[in-house]
Amino acid sequence: MLLEHSPVVVGVDGTTASMGAVRWAADEAARHDRLLRIVHALTWEGPADGQGVALNAAAEARDWQPGIAVETMTLGGAPARILREQSRTAHLVVIGGRVHEGGQFDASISAHLAAFAHCPVLVVNNGWRWADPITALPGHAPVVVGVDGSPSSQRALAYGYGEASSRHVPLVALHAGRARPHDVVAAELEPWLRRHPEVETRFDSRDTGVLETLTEAARDALMLIVGAHRVGWYERPRPNPVTQLVVRHAASPVLVTRSV
Repeated sequence: MLLEHSPVVVGVDGTTASMGAVRWAADEAARHDRLLRIVHALTWEGPADGQGVALNAAAEARDWQPGIAVETMTLGGAPARILREQSRTAHLVVIGGRVHEGGQFDASISAHLAAFAHCPVLVVNNGWRWADPITALPGHAPVVVGVDGSPSSQRALAYGYGEASSRHVPLVALHAGRARPHDVVAAELEPWLRRHPEVETRFDSRDTGVLETLTEAARDALMLIVGAHRVGWYERPRPNPVTQLVVRHAASPVLVTRSV
């Protein structure tokens, strides 16, 4: 399947938090002109009306974004496995992160998808904040991208500039751990500045630890974007433990990019 025809996939379980994730997913689908696929994993402890969970979410998505194409799927099995399989042909998988009201999508499932999905994953932490249609999605805060000079950092910048450009917001390239020479940073950002002159770009370098730096920056970010690092030479890229902690603890939605 060609990437431009791949859908935005979102997992739902009937909770308010997952409806907030649906709202973010509908926004992504509308801005990038993609199909929205709403997926419910039917488990033995789930609601009796399994089909209704996805259909209700689809009705809400169409109310939020009337022009988008929406399809629903209700499949039997573990949510992590089902959404990982869906990621093989998806442009993006969206899932609610920390859940305080019960439901299928706890922090371990979002961390699993961030580690093993085949496409980028957007984890909408505390998604209940955006489940109410009268609450506006973040509109003016910057997209923050974690950079370290690696290939995964370049993938994060590619996605970050796409998000910042389509949302008309600034991009902050954030480096943590050790201060980097300005010329090194300029070389890393230079091709993206040429491709996206319309995006206001700022660079920030901090001496604090990566986890502390990224989670602090996420408090004022529209979205935090980080790249999947290769763990072991024989493995495909996946987040290192620090990235998984960021996924769990950041206040903003966290998007983990991957190679394609």
